[in-house]
Amino acid sequence: MSHLHKFSEAKATFDADHANAATSICIVPVRGKARPNDSIRNVRGEPNEQYYKWQFVYGLVHSGLYPKDYIGVEVHFPKGNKGSAALQLDGAIFDDAAWLDRYNAYWNDRKSSDLEWLNDHLLATIEFKKNDKEIEKVFAGQIRPAMREKEPSDAYVLGMYYDAERLYMFHRRSGLYLRYDESKNQKGLASKVGDLSLHLPDPYAFIPSFEELKAKVHKPSTLNRAARGISDLDVITTISSVQIQTALSDVLRAMDKAGLVNQRGYQILVQTLALKIFDEKRNEVRKDRHLQFFVTDEEASFSNLGEPKVQGFVDRMTALRTDASAKYQKILRNNEIDWRNPSHVRVVVAISQAFQDYSFARSARSDLYQLVFYNFANSFKRDEAAQFLTPLPVIDFVVKLVNPRDGETVLDPCCGIGDFLSLSFVNASTKASGWQLDDANIYGIDLDENMITLATLNMLLNGDGEAKLFDKPDKGSILYKIAQGSPPALVSLLPDHHQRGNWDNWPDQTKLQKFDVVLTNPPFGEDRAYRVKSDTDRRIIEMYETWHITRDRSTSDENGGSPGAKVPARKSPKGSDNIDLGIVFLENAYRMLKDDGRLGIVLSNSIASINRWTKIREWLATKLRLVAFFDLPSNVFAETGVNTSILVAYKPKADELRRLSESGYSIYARDIERVGYEKRTLKRNVFFNPLFQMDETTFDIRVDVEGRPLLDEEFTETLSDFRTWALGQEETLQRLFLKEG
Repeated sequence: MSHLHKFSEAKATFDADHANAATSICIVPVRGKARPNDSIRNVRGEPNEQYYKWQFVYGLVHSGLYPKDYIGVEVHFPKGNKGSAALQLDGAIFDDAAWLDRYNAYWNDRKSSDLEWLNDHLLATIEFKKNDKEIEKVFAGQIRPAMREKEPSDAYVLGMYYDAERLYMFHRRSGLYLRYDESKNQKGLASKVGDLSLHLPDPYAFIPSFEELKAKVHKPSTLNRAARGISDLDVITTISSVQIQTALSDVLRAMDKAGLVNQRGYQILVQTLALKIFDEKRNEVRKDRHLQFFVTDEEASFSNLGEPKVQGFVDRMTALRTDASAKYQKILRNNEIDWRNPSHVRVVVAISQAFQDYSFARSARSDLYQLVFYNFANSFKRDEAAQFLTPLPVIDFVVKLVNPRDGETVLDPCCGIGDFLSLSFVNASTKASGWQLDDANIYGIDLDENMITLATLNMLLNGDGEAKLFDKPDKGSILYKIAQGSPPALVSLLPDHHQRGNWDNWPDQTKLQKFDVVLTNPPFGEDRAYRVKSDTDRRIIEMYETWHITRDRSTSDENGGSPGAKVPARKSPKGSDNIDLGIVFLENAYRMLKDDGRLGIVLSNSIASINRWTKIREWLATKLRLVAFFDLPSNVFAETGVNTSILVAYKPKADELRRLSESGYSIYARDIERVGYEKRTLKRNVFFNPLFQMDETTFDIRVDVEGRPLLDEEFTETLSDFRTWALGQEETLQRLFLKEG
């Protein structure tokens, strides 16, 4: 069922229509009878509990989530026999519009058949409050007893609690009373009242539609995974849920037991995940093709591969791979899974069991691939290779600042698992028609094939799989650039022709691809410097102008002299034949930009502050129009306490930059202290735990207009402030960073 409007939009309409109203029309029956209106304000003119009741019902109906014929309020639901006291449900939702006739018939004639019918057709109970702070008591004393009215005791029923625009959703599943959002059940199925994260409300977007709720309530008692579509799978709201963490631990345990916590095991994992993504994407387009990515309990219990029960699983998965290989050629070009090897099959079975009931495609913006990197890719040796992932809130902030859109070309020259690229695509997909990004215009380079494989998965999930992603070991994009062509391909810079950044001087017809946007978080800092260890290393780095600038220490800034005071030029002292890789990638990004191209880059803030890099800052000011600079706290990355900064800039033509510099242009600068998360480890899995804003008066977690708990972060406010600042800058800056259809 398509929703006509968001719940939040319908709620806002109700608020606007009732801004000064004392009453509201009753759009559904009250106690089984039509009622013209209800008082919605107290004697002081403030909204009362009835206001929020009708606000919620109006939102359900006018969002298109639920037809009003199936909803009632103040429903006296009888407990059992005729003598039992009735329990009043503030609201109830049924699966049949005949509920009203059956309800009134029961109260007129007290026939048990009508009571049984109401019980069978109850989908959800609703409780309304206004600023009741004791949610544990409300849950234990009203919400749970209301849900208990549904018989039998293990039947599925939804419970919704709406307290002055704060929504909490519960369900009874297999006799257990839990939060509807599984990530809020801190101990999984064993969660008691104190484990239900009752301090956290649910976003309105989590409200299931009428059809979705009916499917949950009337789900067959025996699960037939062979007859499912993507809509039958659960959405992953966060990887920190106990269920997901347990699933991941089970996969790790199976890989360890099979001796596959290594490069081969990693490849098996990635290829298996690719099959799941293909299966879901195919089902989205062809509803008649049921999902094939599943394993039955019988299939999983095999002892040897000769048993017919496991061969059904192997046949199904190999057929799925055959279908997927034509579309996912890069990931599946080598068959890493040996279906004759019991250890390989057991690992694929474990992965299938872990993820078969969750939808990756419907959870596309989750931190799924960061989790795979942190918790599975032991072979990455990320400390040695200096590969550190950028937390998603930081990436999202940089993407929204630089704002790639309108079919622009986007490059990440050290793309890792591709989060800058995938979030650019996802962010642009929400824009007006014609202003989205084209997957085929997205490019990434990394020195690690494992990273590019994950990046490919990431783009398959979030895009159309047409992104152009390249891996080149050792020097990566420091030496290799993307050349124009059909298709574009990597080419190596030539030391004899490309000294000091003269990269367009080719002896043949080669032309480098230039980009509208470069977004990246390169390796940086003293521990990850480019170190000259051979003549080849030197010849490569001498193709960078910044290398020569750092060799010529013609100022005495580091030696206590006056800044700018001239001393004879000399080579750097012995032992300092290195350069911060952040500087190398900064120049790399600059040279890959088109005229008026935009840059967003994460760097060590030492590049912007210490005397050693004064000349680099001077060089930078002659190449780019610096737009914004943000200092981040030291705990922004999980692996290191290095202080980092974000630089945003664009590349005007030389005469335009000269004019801007002479006029003394403005740079937006801000220190960001709160990022909305902290690093946590659960069941050996690393993840970023969200931190939320607290109302200092009510001690409630604040929510936004969509009912989502607000993260304790400054990115959102800073982004808004930056855009306001940008309106006062030159027309080019406004066009590049703000203009949209």
